[in-house]
Amino acid sequence: MTTPSIVAANNPCALRPLGRGRWKGQTGTIQTKGGAYCAFSSALWGVRAGLRNLATYRRVHGLVTPAQIIGRWAPAADNNPETAYAKFIARRVGVPLNAPIPDDYEHHRRLICAIIRFETGSHSVSPDVIAQAMALIAEEERAAGRDPSAWEASDDPMKPLTRSKEIAVGGGAASVGVGGAIYYGREAVDVAREAVGVGGKAASAARDSIGSVCTTADIAAIGSFALLILFGLAIVGNRLWARWRARR
Repeated sequence: MTTPSIVAANNPCALRPLGRGRWKGQTGTIQTKGGAYCAFSSALWGVRAGLRNLATYRRVHGLVTPAQIIGRWAPAADNNPETAYAKFIARRVGVPLNAPIPDDYEHHRRLICAIIRFETGSHSVSPDVIAQAMALIAEEERAAGRDPSAWEASDDPMKPLTRSKEIAVGGGAASVGVGGAIYYGREAVDVAREAVGVGGKAASAARDSIGSVCTTADIAAIGSFALLILFGLAIVGNRLWARWRARR
C-alpha cells in the first residue's frame, strides 16, 4: 500500500485514477504492485486532490467520521488495513473512531497530514505545501458559492513568534504578574526581617505590623498576580503548541 513511487509521482495521498477525466494537476498514472495510481506535476496538486476528495466525501456522501472516511478511502475489500488505518486517523486527528471530524481548518489539516503519514510512512510534504493546498480548496469553494471558512486559516501558526499577538499578550501578562508578586512579596519579607532582627516590645510591634502589611487584600493581590503569571504562560504555551503541531 505504501510505496516510494507514489511520493516520486507527487501523489502522497495515494489517489487512484478517476473513472472519467483527471484531477487538476494530474500528468498521468504510474503502475505499482498495488495497481495504478495518479501522477501529479507537483506535491501541491497531489495534496489538493486529496483535500478535494475529502471535501466531496463530506459534502456529497456525508462521510465525516474516521471509520466512514477510511472505509471509502482504503476499504478492506481492496486488501487495505482499513481498521488499523481508521484508528490511526482517529488518533492523529484527535477524535473517537466513530465521531464526526469537526469541519474546520485545523481538523482538515490534521486529517490530510495523517493520511499522508499513513500512506507514505513519513512526513513527505512540507507544512507550506499543505497550507497552499488548503488555500486552493478555499478559493474553489468560494468560486462555487460555498462557505470557504473551513479551509481558511484564521491565524497562521507558523508566523515568527516575535510577531505573534498571543506571545505578546501572554508575555506581558506573565511579566506584570511576576512584577506584582515580587513587589508585594518583598514588602512582606522586609517586615518579617524587621521582626526577627529586633527584640522585646520592638519585636512584638514589628511582628504585629506584619499583619497590617500582609492583610487579606495583600494576599489576594499576590494570588491574583500568580494567576496572571499562569494565564500568561498558558497563552504562550498554547502558541508554542500550535506551532509545533503545524510542523508535524
